[in-house]
Amino acid sequence: MTQLFWWSVLLLLYVYAGYPLLVWPLARLFGREPRRDAVTPTVSLLIPAYNEEAHLEAKLRNSFALDYPRDRLAIIVASDGSTDRTNAIASSFAGQGVRLIALPRNIGKAMMLNQVVPQLDAELIAFSDASSELEPQALRRLVQPFRDPRVGCVSGLYRLAGGDDLRGEGEGLYWRYETFIKRQESRLHSILGAHGAFYAIRRKLFAPLDEGEINDDYLIPMRVVAQGSRAVYEPSAVARERFLASVEGEFARRRRIAAGNCQQIVALRRLLDPRRGWVALCFFSHKVLRTLAPLLLLGAFFGAFALPPPWAAAMVGAQALFYASAWAGYLCARRGHRARWLSPPFYFCLGNLAMLAGLCQYCRRPTRLTWERAR
Repeated sequence: MTQLFWWSVLLLLYVYAGYPLLVWPLARLFGREPRRDAVTPTVSLLIPAYNEEAHLEAKLRNSFALDYPRDRLAIIVASDGSTDRTNAIASSFAGQGVRLIALPRNIGKAMMLNQVVPQLDAELIAFSDASSELEPQALRRLVQPFRDPRVGCVSGLYRLAGGDDLRGEGEGLYWRYETFIKRQESRLHSILGAHGAFYAIRRKLFAPLDEGEINDDYLIPMRVVAQGSRAVYEPSAVARERFLASVEGEFARRRRIAAGNCQQIVALRRLLDPRRGWVALCFFSHKVLRTLAPLLLLGAFFGAFALPPPWAAAMVGAQALFYASAWAGYLCARRGHRARWLSPPFYFCLGNLAMLAGLCQYCRRPTRLTWERAR
């Protein structure tokens, strides 16, 4: 049990601190930025939608405000069997060039993309969530790295438009941390997945998804990387999320992401081949070990009881205090109170608890995962 504690602690330190500190010098020594230029390839801006009547009109007006040549941009709404006013709203913009592809029934996002993407003929496919808002220059900046023929996917930067509560502050800290890592991975070779709010790929590199696969914004870019191209980060292409889900909705969203992470590790296991170089290192460190972090946290907690005194009391007490702070943060969030110092432990524990639930969900039903937006 003592060895369980120390191995868990060492791996946790590597996952959350060691890996970011390792990838930064590697990116400086061995990485390279892609070539960028003010290019304007043809782009299909694809907006997947399922019952998005609350967001779609604002999304389409935001898309029209993009500073990009209109003769080089097509806006497509792909409605996956929507039963609300989504199709009617998209159809009302037909005179302004919006194309609606309405599927008769809900078949899931993966199967919907498999049907819709082959119908598009632009050089690039840009994916953007209906609830995200793009800055006017976002698309111009997103396509610039495609000047480099080695680049097959580019992800924009995701930011929260609101978030005054504890969870919003915690998510803001989390995204700043993740952005730092993504910048280094992008320079070293490739980012691991993209932000679903806004990313683009070369249409010819789209690989069909399998039925039941979720987290398409991870699988699509990583299959681009598996074909030998790079997936890079473009922080100047900014997408903002206008709404935050409830704490329960955020937990459910992260649980599904965690279950999808397990699915992705199995589907993309060939990327762990050491011959993949930096991609294998990043995939193992950032994806595999991060997915196992909840189990390491359990190992560190229960293993601490086997330490000799006074270390056992100190280590158990320190962890108990941290988890108590997270619980206090949860209670504050539920009651609308703010205490900034509670935000990091709350969001950290929320994410890892959801990750543990996702692991359990995947182990019970590895082939029956579904996706729905957190409300």
